[in-house]
Amino acid sequence: MELHKSAEHVIFTWGRFKGHSLAHVARSVPSYLEWMSGQEGLPEVWRIAAAKTMLGEDVSELDLPRTNNISVSYKDLPTQSTDKVEVLLVDNKTAAIIMPYDKVMLAKFKYEIDGRKWNNDEKHWEFPVVHLPKVFKLFTNIKCEPKVLKKVEELTSRRQELDDIRSQEDTDFKIKGMKLNLYPYQKVGVQFVDRAGGRCLIADAPGLGKTVQAVAYAQHHNLKTLIVCPLSVVVNWQREIKKFTGKESTVWDSKYYDGELKNQFHITHYDAVAKNNHWLRDQKFDLLVCDEATFLKNRQTIRAKSILGSWKERRKYPGVKTKYTIFLTGTPVMSRPIEAFSLLNFLDKERFNNFYHFVERYGGWKGEAPRNLQDLHDRTKDVVIRRKKSEVLKELPNKQRNDLYVELTKDEKKEYQELLNEIFGKWKMMGKPSVTHMPKLQGFLIQKKMPRVMEMIEEFLDNDRSILIFSNYLEPLRFLTEHYGDKAALLTGDMNKNQRQESIDRLVAGKAKIGCFSLLAAGMGIDGLQKQIDTVVFLNCDWVPANHEQAEDRTHRIGQTNQVQVYYMLCADTIDEYMRDILKEKQKVADLVVDGALVTPERSKSYFKEFVSKISQVYKEDISTKNVDD
Repeated sequence: MELHKSAEHVIFTWGRFKGHSLAHVARSVPSYLEWMSGQEGLPEVWRIAAAKTMLGEDVSELDLPRTNNISVSYKDLPTQSTDKVEVLLVDNKTAAIIMPYDKVMLAKFKYEIDGRKWNNDEKHWEFPVVHLPKVFKLFTNIKCEPKVLKKVEELTSRRQELDDIRSQEDTDFKIKGMKLNLYPYQKVGVQFVDRAGGRCLIADAPGLGKTVQAVAYAQHHNLKTLIVCPLSVVVNWQREIKKFTGKESTVWDSKYYDGELKNQFHITHYDAVAKNNHWLRDQKFDLLVCDEATFLKNRQTIRAKSILGSWKERRKYPGVKTKYTIFLTGTPVMSRPIEAFSLLNFLDKERFNNFYHFVERYGGWKGEAPRNLQDLHDRTKDVVIRRKKSEVLKELPNKQRNDLYVELTKDEKKEYQELLNEIFGKWKMMGKPSVTHMPKLQGFLIQKKMPRVMEMIEEFLDNDRSILIFSNYLEPLRFLTEHYGDKAALLTGDMNKNQRQESIDRLVAGKAKIGCFSLLAAGMGIDGLQKQIDTVVFLNCDWVPANHEQAEDRTHRIGQTNQVQVYYMLCADTIDEYMRDILKEKQKVADLVVDGALVTPERSKSYFKEFVSKISQVYKEDISTKNVDD
């Protein structure tokens, strides 16, 4: 679409794209302009503007809000200077602003300040007091009482203190009650949680010891602690607590518990909470720790409701009521900014109190492009601490990713094409692409990779080395386990915690040399493999890059002395290559949010939608992805 330059200057003062230009919307989500042009409920001038923009025509003569600066966001507009703006404190948590009606000024305020609401009785806008520093950046010559300025100073000083702690490599912060010493950066993490008021998301990269930081904070303040984690890591939590504190812990399941209720540490898993959450209501804990907190990214799931609570179903799902909360995850954003909202909202309801305002500002919903990622990164600094391995473990060897290609024979290519044609035909017939049609094709490709994988395994066995194999499909993992007998250790999602731990222990002890792991079941909460294994192989690509990163870091973590080699097995000229390219692109989006970003991606489709688009290009025939879930 060729756009007239005038579309760059017209700014939305309403709707989901408030603060963005017509041109920006036309480039990122053109379907929105199509919707606008045919929407009779909208003002005629905006419908005309949408139609003209799509045709590449001049919109400068239309009576629409605009800026002289070519900009896609109100954040780029100059600070408003006025002596008619007044700010006051309503109470300890709420501030208010009185300002004259001005389209651009009001749109900028509404765009920048989350959680605002209009008080019709007092004729002013109210907003969480934590946004006071930002309001003072938006406007100059603000009238206010001294106590308002004092509050701004307090908030600014607190932010600076947290930034200073975060930037430290070491600290003299003394942690009470620990039997073993922490790494310097881990002590910094505990200090950050302490200064953040005990409500924090520790988003350190996998392998940096998030578990021990949470345990240390609980031990430092002697807090009765509830730990919710995946079933696969319950035993690991028990061991870590015992190792660092010398204390036993209570383990809760859906029907029983082990240990004494008087213990300080209580451990349960997400499935137990989802199946039987009523016991949570009767327990009084000081600290809630949620490991692999991305399990809670969807607030509508039973596990999320049981832990975080549900406003609509407060009686059934009151949530876990604790003064302090620590979320642990190395991947708080799997692909889109909105995936972090439920966690941020639970930690800081004042700063993140409205999902729709969040989406309005940061996008990433239903195929919409993420935006303002640097702003989101800055806004989370009061409740999030994240360190990369390269920042704190300078002695840790590198991790190298390699794409290892397998060529199909002529007959195999023909069979592959027939399977792909079958899938594409089903999509056309249904009118809706479905990921459920993919396993047969991916299983076929994995089968063709097996001879090359077994060659690698034999080479490792000949040299008395260990190797880790990951796949989303159980059949090849079970085949390898049966073929190599005692030399292999299987770990899948249908194994109980004792069976899983036995497999891990065999690998850590060197009794088994081949780890055959289900990607989702074994991609988290496993430690010790780095002592024996420095090579990881993926038989297939998952839809979510974070799952791969977590799996890779089972070996690339504290204690590893060798360079870690990661191999992605790909069949040349097949869907493997498409999926690998998508994973690389999507990883960039996730990194932008958690690590800070100055660049905003042009668009953000779901992994599967992006994949369908690539397949459609091969067939030179479009398949609608409108009804495909994100």
